[in-house]
Amino acid sequence: MTTLLLVDDHPMFLAGTQMILEKHGFIVAAAANAAEARQKLEQSRFDAYLYDLNLPEVNGFELTGMTLDRHPDACIVILTGEVLAEHFDRLMELGVSGLLDKSSTGDQLVTGLTLAMEGRVVLPLEFARQLRTKSFSRTNTDDAIRRRLTENERKVLELIAEGGKNKDIAAALFMSQRNVEYLISSIFEKLAVSSRQEAVARATALGYLS
Repeated sequence: MTTLLLVDDHPMFLAGTQMILEKHGFIVAAAANAAEARQKLEQSRFDAYLYDLNLPEVNGFELTGMTLDRHPDACIVILTGEVLAEHFDRLMELGVSGLLDKSSTGDQLVTGLTLAMEGRVVLPLEFARQLRTKSFSRTNTDDAIRRRLTENERKVLELIAEGGKNKDIAAALFMSQRNVEYLISSIFEKLAVSSRQEAVARATALGYLS
């Protein structure tokens, strides 16, 4: 049986979602806020974590960070009714496994969670199409690549150039190794390279590194 921690501050939505998941065979621990979630995190480890983004006091970003600090390989899916484009980069940098809209049907919710636990990135189709359109509309120039690299990706590049291993980079930037691995994969994709050496050479040519 798959265990899951569900966190949402809307009582009716929390109860309804818990019921749907339990009907599909999940063992669900429900929490209405981050304080309850922390208690459950201290008591148990779960196969997956489904978090609302807009929580009171401690939001979904912070709760995700706390969870990954405790369990770096945790499968976390964010469930939100907000505009995803505003939060996508930050959530991916944190290390979430996917994003699901609160309007998802029960079957879509279960399918999304299942795929995330299999290591697949889960995104709403309409949002994924927007990302693809945006990506293809960019010209493949060095300036475009510069704009696409995030601050964390630049920091990781600098540490790679200094010979840092993943665990060293994670310690230096106060993040999990899983986050570092994601950032390195993102850097490789954006710079169109397949190794650290190529990434350093490409970044040097672009002026990121001296």
